[in-house]
Amino acid sequence: MRANASLSATNRESHPSRNLLIRFILGGTTLIVSISAYFSYQAARNMMLKDLRHSAFLEVQRGGAEIEEWLHVRQVEVQTLANTSTVRSLKWSVAEPYLKAEVKRIHEFFLFQIATPDGSYSNTKVGRANKNIQDRDYFQKAIAGKTNISDPFISRSTGISLIAISTPIGSNSAISSSPIGTFHGNVRVDHIADVVNSLYYGANSYAFALNSQGQAIVHPNSALMSTIEKPAPSLLKIGDRNLNAIAQQMVNKQQGIELMEIDGTKKYVAYLPLQAANWSVALVIPRHNIESRLQFLDLIALIVGGLTLTMITVLWQVQAFEQRELKKSKTVADTANHAKSEFLANMSHELRTPLNGILGCAQILLRSPALPNQEQYHVNIIEQCGSHLLTLINDILDLSKIEAKKLELHPDDVHFPSFLQGIVEICQIRAKQKGILFVYKPPVNLPTGVHVDVKRLRQVLLNLLGNAIKFTDEGQVTFSIEVIDQPSSDRQKHHLRCTVEDTGIGIIPAELSKIFLPFEQVGDKKRQAEGTGLGLAITRQLVQMMGSDIHVESQIGQGSSFWFELEIPEATDWVQSAMAASEKQIIGFEGSPYTILMVDDRWENRTVITNLLQPLGFNVVEASNGKEGLEIAIALKPDLIITDLLMPEMDGFELIEHLRHTPEIKDVLIIVSSASVFEADKHRSLQAGGNAFLTKPIHVDELLDQLEKYLNLVWIYKQSQPDGEKAKEATANSQSAQLTPPSPQVLQELVTLASKGNFNAILKWADQLEETDITFAPFANEIRQLARQFDEDLILNFLTQYTIETV
Repeated sequence: MRANASLSATNRESHPSRNLLIRFILGGTTLIVSISAYFSYQAARNMMLKDLRHSAFLEVQRGGAEIEEWLHVRQVEVQTLANTSTVRSLKWSVAEPYLKAEVKRIHEFFLFQIATPDGSYSNTKVGRANKNIQDRDYFQKAIAGKTNISDPFISRSTGISLIAISTPIGSNSAISSSPIGTFHGNVRVDHIADVVNSLYYGANSYAFALNSQGQAIVHPNSALMSTIEKPAPSLLKIGDRNLNAIAQQMVNKQQGIELMEIDGTKKYVAYLPLQAANWSVALVIPRHNIESRLQFLDLIALIVGGLTLTMITVLWQVQAFEQRELKKSKTVADTANHAKSEFLANMSHELRTPLNGILGCAQILLRSPALPNQEQYHVNIIEQCGSHLLTLINDILDLSKIEAKKLELHPDDVHFPSFLQGIVEICQIRAKQKGILFVYKPPVNLPTGVHVDVKRLRQVLLNLLGNAIKFTDEGQVTFSIEVIDQPSSDRQKHHLRCTVEDTGIGIIPAELSKIFLPFEQVGDKKRQAEGTGLGLAITRQLVQMMGSDIHVESQIGQGSSFWFELEIPEATDWVQSAMAASEKQIIGFEGSPYTILMVDDRWENRTVITNLLQPLGFNVVEASNGKEGLEIAIALKPDLIITDLLMPEMDGFELIEHLRHTPEIKDVLIIVSSASVFEADKHRSLQAGGNAFLTKPIHVDELLDQLEKYLNLVWIYKQSQPDGEKAKEATANSQSAQLTPPSPQVLQELVTLASKGNFNAILKWADQLEETDITFAPFANEIRQLARQFDEDLILNFLTQYTIETV
């Protein structure tokens, strides 16, 4: 009893220094994270501003593209009419009724006009005119054989702003190629004005367009627009120096986005030339409209700064609180320890909540397709530093939850060989770094599927194996699994023993009783600095929650051995459990099967991929090393390759390099899968030519997301609400009585396509029916909606009732 009391007193005396060290480590980590986050924030802010400027420029490109398309269509219509025999006859009495009808039909044109080489003309508004247009630029270009679009001009007779689209009228003679006249289609500026005025990038933004002379075609300032009495002033000559500079660049066919002072305030001006006509379009955006979107990053910086201050304050408050508690009498020591555990649990949770928000925001930014690569790099630094701080806090939170009996196990079905292999590969990398051997001894009768809390069992094994590698400088670490008993008729559980042995420094008998205590670290001080002293304490209590305990034997200078036994239920449908993890269970995909080559030297890893993908309709071919994988890839030309990195004969890096330099398969899609925890390996594999990287153990959702992305898959999901589908079918049947079906031949073709699951062809038929006869529009719309649900039975039931009615 005296010995126990002495040990307890010694522990209490050492607690202040240990706790002070822990607070110092956490506080220093928080400061490092904050400093890194600040510099990352500055770089990320600059990159995001560049991306926002590009987004504003895309709005101008959208408007320019819409105007270009509209002008192109009008130009094609003018050229088509100019090539008709009616127009080429040059007989106005014959062409007039035809062209007037075309004006009514097309709607876009104000008038059509035919001009002879001497400049005399007739049009659909005034008939034969007494004027001459021989001096007009658009007429001269057309009579020279060039189709062109004029600058806008105001008609003297109507006062309407028009654009002339002119084209030559070709000769009927095979001898002469000179135009026999010109044909003009005049359109209003209204449509171009509508497009320009639709350009918008926040409040108080506005757009304008200039002609080849720098005069406004469209502008919100009416003083800059032409009238019958007064032509528009050129922006090249007005008093605003900044507008002069922008107008000059627009007239010179340049493009870009610049920040300058306009109308007394700083504004961004994005400008772009048109190709079809000698015009340009610009969008003026208040500075705030673009830069206000950086508030999200500013908020993250504020949160990180606030979190730093809060963390440091809380840490010193905790230290002061514990110092006061340690001064109390020995009779209340147990109560104080319990209060500390509750306090740490609550405080860790409060710190973890805002940190999770920061990490979540960082992950959202990393998933944004509009985020540039350089900006992703800096946001990734925020995410990595935050993750490290979160790990330290989670260790404290886990221990506090266990002591407060609030931690629960959440078992799930898992493919056990691949689960263990993933842990082994991580430890092999760590052992290789230290230059020691890592040996894995699985039994021949290792269960395939088990029902276990994957997260907590992985945490237990990685802690034990990590400690073994940490305290071994030469020799080896051995991880062995033994099946003590298998399921039988009266018991449905596997009885397993997991053993971790090392040839490390060993543990003296006096310290064996302390290695499982919180914040206790044994061995030399250099090795103690590598952890928090919580690993073995958490590990033992997790094993105890699983219904077992950890046993240890050790000899100084010879090594240590840790083992524990578990009874784990068998899981036979681990594949279905993995596939049903999401809200909608994927059961296949549309289209023909894809061939996937799985290259990995471990059969466990190949088996799990094969068992997951073959039921979905993929053809999975396996290879045990890079050399074999290269030969199979050249022979089969698979649609996608999943490859490990560390393999005998030819590793994953060499395989990727050979694939990218083999002409017939150089463009094959490659997903790299590895247990490596180093970012360098990930970047190296992607730089070598990999398309994506998946960390082992592979998660089903991540794998399916990558396949969907790179193979452009459309998944087929298992219907989870049959009653709802029946209600949809009944609604479809009740509506179908009011629809007009097409001919029996078309119905039979649709039935055939539905039976084959060819929904794209059905959608094309729907469009064709709607274009053929407007009476088929309700029917076409109905089958279009059904085809987009990708339900073969539903669309067949709908079509069958019409095939029966028409028999």
